[in-house]
Amino acid sequence: MSDLSLDFILKATGGKLLSEKAKSFRGVGTDSRADLSGQIFVALAGENFDGHGFLAAAVEKGASALLVHDESKVGALGDRATVIRVPDTLKALQAMGRAVRLQSKALVIGLTGSNGKTTTKEFIAATLAPFKKVHASKGSFNNHWGVPFTLLQLEPEKEVAVIEMGMNHAGEITELVSIAEPDVVLCTMVGRAHVEHFGSIEKIAAAKEEIYETAKPEAIRIYNLDNPWTKKMFEKASQRFPRSRLLTFSSVEAGADVLLRIARLGMREMVIEGQIAGEVGRVEVQVFGAQNLVNLMAAAAAGLAAGLKPAQIWQGLAECRTAWGRNQFVRLKSGAEMIFDAYNANPDSMAALLDNMKLLESKGKKIGVFGQMLELGETSPQLHEELARHAGVAGFDQLFFIGADEKSFRQGLEGVGYKGELHTGRDYSDSLGKTLAGSLKPDDIVVVKGSRGTKLERFVEPCEPLDFGKK
Repeated sequence: MSDLSLDFILKATGGKLLSEKAKSFRGVGTDSRADLSGQIFVALAGENFDGHGFLAAAVEKGASALLVHDESKVGALGDRATVIRVPDTLKALQAMGRAVRLQSKALVIGLTGSNGKTTTKEFIAATLAPFKKVHASKGSFNNHWGVPFTLLQLEPEKEVAVIEMGMNHAGEITELVSIAEPDVVLCTMVGRAHVEHFGSIEKIAAAKEEIYETAKPEAIRIYNLDNPWTKKMFEKASQRFPRSRLLTFSSVEAGADVLLRIARLGMREMVIEGQIAGEVGRVEVQVFGAQNLVNLMAAAAAGLAAGLKPAQIWQGLAECRTAWGRNQFVRLKSGAEMIFDAYNANPDSMAALLDNMKLLESKGKKIGVFGQMLELGETSPQLHEELARHAGVAGFDQLFFIGADEKSFRQGLEGVGYKGELHTGRDYSDSLGKTLAGSLKPDDIVVVKGSRGTKLERFVEPCEPLDFGKK
């Protein structure tokens, strides 16, 4: 990214200069443990932390400036670094991100969704990368500080910025849209993720629709016609906006701008075919899982919004890959193969995985390793029993489950008469990992899925992965 000037920061934040030791900075940082050489340390304060307690550590790590809202914590550090006081450091970070975005000439694509938004972000970036200079948020930097942080890393030469937007409460997407001011907006789909916070899928849909409702009128809006909630959003938008500003994708709707289907599904790849803006094509993509068809179609539609020709999009789709923990293919020393999909989980993404397992043929055993789905509130026991009922008829020879709802999981399996081998626990234990590893033989297929908090990678290491990588 370009250096940030002191004048730019003061103008963007409306801050007061308390001391001046440097006038130009190499970006921003919020982690006092990281290398902050030449950067502005933003002292964010949350429920469980306060960056103001780490100002000295930030200066020791090379920070050239401190952005604070509690002047009393600065002390003598003003002799070693530029210090700027603002009313609220989070609001100041957001203001700086928005200011960088307004200066940029890049086309900004903003996307959200109950499932698939991080993977879709990666697929959009990969599809565009052969033809455009692309900037995309790292990992899941998709919240009230992650979005402005991503924008602050936007370099002047970039032509497209892909910004992921997450939410836990109503109004959050509206706030993120106001910061990023996207030129293209997209909701991958609406599902039951975060139902604990919203109480109903209707409220989740209303919160997701904020990305369309609050985007500027001239923005291009992309809709998934295969999801009933986003299809309703498209029907509403069709009454308000010209068709030229709307793009659609579907696996079944003949009139969609992007119409794709899966021709072949394997452990390591899938072949998709169909039409993009009328141009027929077929491509092999190195990703696993039928649910990724939605993410690939969304990426193709984003390619159209970014001005790519259909032939370029077909070419770009071949570059798509899944990231760590997201339908990641892992080879094991035993000769077994694993799909590790434990970055996130909710009832809908679990159901999609189980549907895939029914389609996969295996010469060996099928083994499922599942972890607790978090943020489900009082519906959690019921939904874990539902998960088990689906898992019990998906063709597994062996099942593992860890989490608070292990009892409900067992009840669900009993309800469908599951006859395979079962191992459960409230948390991971070395004995569970050794049991899994000891049972593996060549040609076995293992799928691992749960919410990130369950840390299911602990099951992977005993299995001696050959190419797992680190998060």
